[in-house]
Amino acid sequence: MDMPKLWVERTLEGLLTAPAPALRLFPVWLLLGPRQVGKSSLLKRCAGSRRFIDLDDLDTRARANQDPELFMRGLRPPLLIDEIQYAPQLLSPIKRMADRDPGPGAVWLTGSQNFSVMEGIKETLAGRIAIGNLFGLSDEEKRIRSFSPPAYFERILETTFPKLFGITTPDARQLYLSSYAQTYIERDVRELLRVEKRREFEIFLKMCALRSAQVVNYDDLARDAGISPVTAKNWLSLLEDSFLIKLVPPYHTNRTKRLIKSPKLYFLDMGLCAHLAGWRDPEALRLGPLGGAAFETHIFGEILRRLRHRLQTAETHFWRTRDGQEIDFLVETAGRCFPIEVKMGRVQSKDLVPLARVADPNWEQGQVVSLGAGTAPEPLTDEWRIVSPGGLKLH
Repeated sequence: MDMPKLWVERTLEGLLTAPAPALRLFPVWLLLGPRQVGKSSLLKRCAGSRRFIDLDDLDTRARANQDPELFMRGLRPPLLIDEIQYAPQLLSPIKRMADRDPGPGAVWLTGSQNFSVMEGIKETLAGRIAIGNLFGLSDEEKRIRSFSPPAYFERILETTFPKLFGITTPDARQLYLSSYAQTYIERDVRELLRVEKRREFEIFLKMCALRSAQVVNYDDLARDAGISPVTAKNWLSLLEDSFLIKLVPPYHTNRTKRLIKSPKLYFLDMGLCAHLAGWRDPEALRLGPLGGAAFETHIFGEILRRLRHRLQTAETHFWRTRDGQEIDFLVETAGRCFPIEVKMGRVQSKDLVPLARVADPNWEQGQVVSLGAGTAPEPLTDEWRIVSPGGLKLH
């Protein structure tokens, strides 16, 4: 199997080649994530002599859908089946293969659309499948060591797509992202949504990009895109199922009724978000009015990538009151909660929420992620410390 000339080692590699104990319990492993983040390349690299079936190939896909039983009859594990959402009928014969106890990870699957894949899995492969996520390259995987603001924003616009790693030519980057938007976002998402209003959908994507790191106002979003609020909700849901965005819900407690109740919207790749919004120059973005939102969006993606690439599950919320008090992220994982604030500019203790007022016993010390931080964490208050993006602690 051919590999790219430049290979960036992924955090998940070690967990696949020397399987984590949790993975050994399941005969089927599924890797979900956006298009073009390296799912197939990663699994091929770890696959050894495993048989590869590519459902992106139209002929292979047609045969799998026409007679899934016949298609699978001549196949023996170990298998790697790419883009399973294109042939969900294969899940039934895969289930029967799994029931014959072929061993841990006998069948590897990839998928790029959460909704269509998960619906079939819930019905067919429950209890037989381990599910992981692969997103774009994390700062760790890129081995980013410098967090000076100009250089870091260059890396943000470089995107997390492996094919763009090390590509510094803006024209080449923009051509790739334009093609990505047309071939993957519009084709895949519009097919799922059966969207006929192509122009409205393009405007909707741009409106979402301009609102990254903001609380969602469905009425305003719908009005600006020229669609109904119901349609806006449906389209956001499908963008989330396609791993392009994430809606982060608010943290609810009974301590105050002043908490915001709508979710916040984040793109999972800030470079793609910048392309859709029309931001091309990293300095103009950093110094402009949306620089803080761009930095916060990237850090949210980093949190997700660092956890999911280690097969760690987590729930992320934000905490905000109607009079402006806010904690950007509350990341709950392994019974612990990590309060995280994201501040691109100068950090002052008076701007931070006193955790004693809102914290539960499982909350860790708060972390303020800043590009002005040093290499080692520095205390701000008894409850908060300042860290660089590379110094963020999540376990």
